[in-house]
Amino acid sequence: MFFGIDAGGTKLQFAAGIGKEVFAGEKVATPGSYGQFLDSAEEQFLKLEERFGEKITEIGIGLPGTFTAEKIVWVPNIAYLEGCDLAGDLRSRFGVEVFIGNDAQLALIGEVWKGVGRGCSNAILMSIGTGIGGAIMIDGKVVRGRRGAAGAFGWVNLDAGVRGDKNHGYLEANASGSAIGVAGLQQHPPLTSYEIVEKAREGEEFGVKVMKRAGHLLGAGLASIASILDTEMIILSGGLSKEIDTFQDSMIASFKEYTAPGVEQVPIVTSKLGNLSGAYGAVRMAQVGGDLWTG
Repeated sequence: MFFGIDAGGTKLQFAAGIGKEVFAGEKVATPGSYGQFLDSAEEQFLKLEERFGEKITEIGIGLPGTFTAEKIVWVPNIAYLEGCDLAGDLRSRFGVEVFIGNDAQLALIGEVWKGVGRGCSNAILMSIGTGIGGAIMIDGKVVRGRRGAAGAFGWVNLDAGVRGDKNHGYLEANASGSAIGVAGLQQHPPLTSYEIVEKAREGEEFGVKVMKRAGHLLGAGLASIASILDTEMIILSGGLSKEIDTFQDSMIASFKEYTAPGVEQVPIVTSKLGNLSGAYGAVRMAQVGGDLWTG
């Protein structure tokens, strides 16, 4: 049996893989310290072994950041992991092999394995939530990059006249859920990103304007990425992708306007597995290890 963990800034999603089947485990709040993180993983590990009556032989973990085989380098939403040898510490606890992958890359693996991307060997995933991340698959292999961070689509720059920000790339700063929230704070009274989305659905002018701009920028960013990679499919995931009805028209129009000839026909679809895509990908990584990546 294989154990998958999708670790985010607020939640940990667990899953088990047995044969060709994947079973969702519990979703729990992300612990507040490294020791509690290890304890939570151990608790769920033992629960799944008891639930299915099988021993776990490998573990796959998805993290929103960068890392090497020996240590976690940068995970801003779970900062206490930085500098830790998470894989080594879990190996010591459980006596099984442990693999770590980027969460967006694992979400793409999950979607191509069991979700909307089945059958694709060239695909892009853009995760649009609080921030913007992504992943790239070429000829059936996910591109990891030198530091494990390939697919950082939030850093796509659509305006060289704007000063750079080391913490937030242009697309993330202007078209993510956080960017929509910032626009809302400038109103009187202030609006949350959720309220802006609802106002857009109601046809209210400000809400429509904000979501239309976000869609335009996302479409232009995706056009650049798809034109460079000549992909088969673009998959959107993350919290904002669930609100696609509020920005889809402007996104598609922008995508078709800015793509290279022929690329405008690439389908843009939303995740089928939703919040479980990363956990599915973590299970798949536990099953096959390094065979999923280029290089």
